Amino acid sequence: MKRIEVVKGEYYDSVTLMLVAKELKKIEGVHDASLNMATEANITIMRAAGFEVDTGLLSPDDLLIGIDYEREGMEDIFERARSYLASPPWKKEEKDTEYSPATLQGALSVLPESNLALISLPGRYAAAEAMKALKNGLNVMLYSDNVTIEDEIELKRFAENNDLIVMGPDCGTAVINGKGLAFSNVCPTGPVGIVAASGTGLQEVMVQLCRRDVGVKHGIGTGGRDVKKSVGGISFLRGIRELAKDPDISLIVAVGKPPAPEVREKILACLKETQKKSVICFMGDDPRKDEDELFYTTELEECAVVAEALIKGRDVSMARDKLKAEYVKLAGKRPAGVVHGKYVRGLFTGGTLCYEAQYIAQAHINPIYGNAPLREDLKLENSLKPVGHSFIDYGEDEFTQGRLHPMIDPSFRAEQVKQQSEDRSVAVILFDVVLGYGSADNPSFDVVEAIKSVNRETKPIYIAYVCGTDGDPQDLGRQRALLEEAGVIVCESNARAALLAASLVSRKER
Repeated sequence: MKRIEVVKGEYYDSVTLMLVAKELKKIEGVHDASLNMATEANITIMRAAGFEVDTGLLSPDDLLIGIDYEREGMEDIFERARSYLASPPWKKEEKDTEYSPATLQGALSVLPESNLALISLPGRYAAAEAMKALKNGLNVMLYSDNVTIEDEIELKRFAENNDLIVMGPDCGTAVINGKGLAFSNVCPTGPVGIVAASGTGLQEVMVQLCRRDVGVKHGIGTGGRDVKKSVGGISFLRGIRELAKDPDISLIVAVGKPPAPEVREKILACLKETQKKSVICFMGDDPRKDEDELFYTTELEECAVVAEALIKGRDVSMARDKLKAEYVKLAGKRPAGVVHGKYVRGLFTGGTLCYEAQYIAQAHINPIYGNAPLREDLKLENSLKPVGHSFIDYGEDEFTQGRLHPMIDPSFRAEQVKQQSEDRSVAVILFDVVLGYGSADNPSFDVVEAIKSVNRETKPIYIAYVCGTDGDPQDLGRQRALLEEAGVIVCESNARAALLAASLVSRKER
């Protein structure tokens, strides 16, 4: 039996809600437990899971507790949920001697030499705190999403006028002096500096460079909207100028989705002014010929391959040709089983990985629908009900308002893997697993359990890419082994996974 309880006017952070839900699911007889703030997106998700939610008097500051319990004593389960919220069983006792600052000023009193503030608050509070940090002379990494475009522009203009930088909003990854912030992989420090208007795009380039023994000193995230016309690339340009000043940086890499045309030209002009070699990867942009010290790529692995060649003094054309030959060979690969069904469903936790996968797959399958499609006319009406070939980014704002990013809590994406696997029209399930600091401790586990539970005689083919390094805390080898033991084909890059998934279905159609 499924039931909902509403707790009016009580806000809880999404980490607490995730942990409470996990504790409740350990109770025998509890099939599902879902705790979410009552945002429109969360209400839609809970309804899709079979919970009846009356939206009459709800606000985003109300808490929804949904329980699916097969036995008597439902009230006891709700009481357990309330007690966990009041006194989390996993919370460690703090020592009296420990001081945890509750304000920015308190933190500065402990670390007066700080020059960077990392802000992670609900979007409606984040901009004000970011401005406080800037006025205290701090650079800002604004992890929060759901910050208005007007606030972003105001923050970035203030930062630029005061010789500071705002990374974000919705900046999930950065690396400063080889040290990762937020979502980041364990990679060597080296002569490459990256500016990226994309989090998992930055991670993928760093990971691919790491696998080629090339290190990164700085990775500056800007947030995806920075390269739009309205913002004007303020942080992107600032990042390039800062990398140009660093004598340890011999190669600059620029990564993101295609910028607004006028912003693109500003970025290219700024890169030329640095007089350092630069690799540009604006995924899906029109291909350009290399010029002087600028080398153009359109895919993330290609970006890393070209960067490696430049750092190691190798021929760029030969490096590209070798990669293309490997792709041609992969596109002809056949899986062990028979391809049943017609469609590819891409279910991603990384937004840039989802975007790149669509860009690569469109050469083989069309049209590709999604919640962040390449063309606006291909936008799904309901992201929980994909049609045809669909690629979904579960890190989009519609899924992260009041709930954890799927790289932190992979359970919701895993549920969607199971649901889409039950659809007999689906031939291939394509997905990513992102490792590193900030990500779930065992991100492959949930999706593997979902695959094992699929009630279908002829399951779809599963193709995955694990974005991670041998140094990541989740153990890259272990994550790959878990997936492969469940019958998943694991590829060496996001581009290769997308190419294989699309070519399998394309060949079947022919």
